[in-house]
Amino acid sequence: MGQNVLEINDLSVKYKVYEGVLDVIPDLSLYVQEGERVGLVGETGSGKTTVLKASAAILGNTPAIVNKKELKVCGLSIDGIRGKKNVRKNVSMIFQDPSTSLNPTLKIQTQMLDILKSQFPKKSKGFYHEMMMRALKSVSMPAPERVLDSYPIQLSGGMRQRVCISMALMKNTKIIIADEPTTALDVTIEEQILELIDDLVKKEKKSLILVSHALGTVRKITDRLYVMYAGQIVESGLTKDIFDNPHHPYTIGLIDATPKLTGNGIADGIAGDIPSYLNPPKGCRFAPRCPRATQICREQAPVLEKMEGSVDRFVSCHNLEVSEKPVVSSLT
Repeated sequence: MGQNVLEINDLSVKYKVYEGVLDVIPDLSLYVQEGERVGLVGETGSGKTTVLKASAAILGNTPAIVNKKELKVCGLSIDGIRGKKNVRKNVSMIFQDPSTSLNPTLKIQTQMLDILKSQFPKKSKGFYHEMMMRALKSVSMPAPERVLDSYPIQLSGGMRQRVCISMALMKNTKIIIADEPTTALDVTIEEQILELIDDLVKKEKKSLILVSHALGTVRKITDRLYVMYAGQIVESGLTKDIFDNPHHPYTIGLIDATPKLTGNGIADGIAGDIPSYLNPPKGCRFAPRCPRATQICREQAPVLEKMEGSVDRFVSCHNLEVSEKPVVSSLT
């Protein structure tokens, strides 16, 4: 691992809505090193996509209210026109919904060509065509010639997502942000696409931020993991360490709720729902659902602190000292 290619310090994000202001991200910090594969997991609505959009400088000022102490990509701030150019140069993003990622009025060839011309200016038509064909074939796209001559609406959801993935992979960037990249794909291609992304990251020494509800995939691909709940990081550390020995009660519940290949019945999941961002709990945001919660949990928000004796393990919980024996996950 090398220097940090992404640094976020004290990020807060709020959204103005009709009912008031949603306090989605109260205070969040994370980093990604050069060549590192980082996972970001949590329930739907935990704020994962908001963090990714802030990292890619595509979170608009309205209705979002973004405040931060520091947000750097490849050592440069993302603020201002120059900062946004730095983000576009160094970050590729694969969105969850391909329908909102592609321009419906332009053919696929035109959209892919725009990217290639910005990355490799003044090349021949043959060079661009070969690059586009290679990118589409790398994601097992059927009839790539026809796809290039098609509008997004003429393609299925899975084909549109494969186009988005191929466009992200063919860019010469240092960071790939993948927000549920295989949501629209069928199971026969899902594993292949994830392996393709993983192979490219390793080969090109790129950094990867992967958001996924498939915890087995996250465990297999990522080096380090951030666990998010209600807009906050509740646990972070090496992926293997967290899966083998989770400490935060939310992490334990999240892993236990995942179906195991070994069977052993159906998990109950975590009781309750993520709190309203309009009026989040005063103390720990997980306290209303936590089996360990005490009075201090309801009154005072815990701080993400480094665990004693660990190298890079952080947990945000008041009651770690009274926790049960470590839960060893059988997830494979």
